[in-house]
Amino acid sequence: MDSPSVVSGAASSGKQHHLRTPWFYRLSRPVLFLTISLALVGSYLALSIPISVFPNTDFPRIVVGVDNGVMPIDQMLVKAVNSVPGLQKVTSITSRGSAEVDLFFDWKSDMILTLQRVDAVAARLQAVLPPTAKVETHRMTFAVFPIIGYSLTSDTVPPNKLWEIATYDLKPRLNRLDGVATVIIQGGRVPEFQVTPDPARLLAAGITVPDILDAIKRTNLIDSPGLIEHSHQLVLGLISGQVRTPEQIGQIVVKSSSAGVPIRLGDIAKIAPSVAPVYTMVTANGKPAVLLNVDRQPESNTLDVANEVHALIQQLTRSLPPGVHLEPFYDQSTIVHDSISSVRDAVLIGILLSSIILVLFLRDWGSSLVAGLVIPITLLVTFIVLKMTNQSFNLMTLGGLAAAVGLVIDDAIVVLENIVLHRDAGQSRFQAIQSALRELTIPLIGSTITPIVVFLPLISITGVTGSFFRASSGLDLDSDAESLPGAPERY
Repeated sequence: MDSPSVVSGAASSGKQHHLRTPWFYRLSRPVLFLTISLALVGSYLALSIPISVFPNTDFPRIVVGVDNGVMPIDQMLVKAVNSVPGLQKVTSITSRGSAEVDLFFDWKSDMILTLQRVDAVAARLQAVLPPTAKVETHRMTFAVFPIIGYSLTSDTVPPNKLWEIATYDLKPRLNRLDGVATVIIQGGRVPEFQVTPDPARLLAAGITVPDILDAIKRTNLIDSPGLIEHSHQLVLGLISGQVRTPEQIGQIVVKSSSAGVPIRLGDIAKIAPSVAPVYTMVTANGKPAVLLNVDRQPESNTLDVANEVHALIQQLTRSLPPGVHLEPFYDQSTIVHDSISSVRDAVLIGILLSSIILVLFLRDWGSSLVAGLVIPITLLVTFIVLKMTNQSFNLMTLGGLAAAVGLVIDDAIVVLENIVLHRDAGQSRFQAIQSALRELTIPLIGSTITPIVVFLPLISITGVTGSFFRASSGLDLDSDAESLPGAPERY
């Protein structure tokens, strides 16, 4: 009859023992598994986070450029873009043959959608603009600035040949690389043919300058005469009327005389090779040069794009004509690489110094090693937040990570020192942890909230300043908040 009471007493005793077991002891294995899993996920996601110099920022600004050579254009573009939703401010600079219109929107606007709306307005306006006018729209991001620049120089090759090498040999190969948005050519002399009409012959033939221009436009083209049926197949025929030499230009028929004799361009004008007018001189190392500026795509990785460009440039250099030199003059990836190295050094030095100090004062190698692991684990978990918020490794986020190294180690050192103090007083391991948490929970929460309160206002800043500080302060907040939970489970 006493058996039920014995079983009931044993169950009650086990339940009381379970209740007396510290919570960190019961949850130590799940928390340890969760910590390791998050660290592994963070290390995996770190490989896919883009790398750039500045944070990913969509400036609420769109630039519309109109180029019409030397022919005048009016202000109809400014009136047309006023219908774009969300437009707050419009500024324009107009000169003979060109205009630049800056459209400013609210920071909350979806700039990709807004750019599509502006493109739609520009497409509708193209029909009423002069046929020779070119309209371009650009969304302002940090990706519009080149990440790599190369200079093409030579002591023997003329500038017009350097321009042809850069435009037709180097630029198409670089444009095909993954992550490259565009390659901008600057400098050099653009080759062209100069036609100098003879006024006396024009008057005698009854030909005007517009007649010459129309004849060149009609002839210098590639067109299709139609489809050719052959062996039950339809073949598209193409006829090339492109001219490549002064002799071919001279054979262009401008009109026929009253007697039916064709009057060719070479009969009424002189044709000679020439170059386009140059209004900006570009030099490198004191020599005339052609510059190749490589722009990356907004979501691409700066280091990966730079490595691809450098590797391709090394291959292309071997195929350049003798005497032509291709050298870098600007490389944005070195700034990012130095920042990453700085964060790496800060993490390693932080782990080394904190471990040495803990060993010297506490004389506990195991606990010191665990405290040192707090830094890399917290940073790896921070990478998950970095990926979820669509941030990149840049000067601001890397600076925030470097500053967070000192923040995340504080809680670990305070908890560890108090645990060792109670263990030296004769308590067991779990009793020491329980006593340390009982004494330090509220102070730890207060010390963690203090930097959070300091950095929190920086997140609410708007504008360009906010886009920079939001990236840095957000990581500091996340790292500091992650350093507090799970501190006892590490021991």
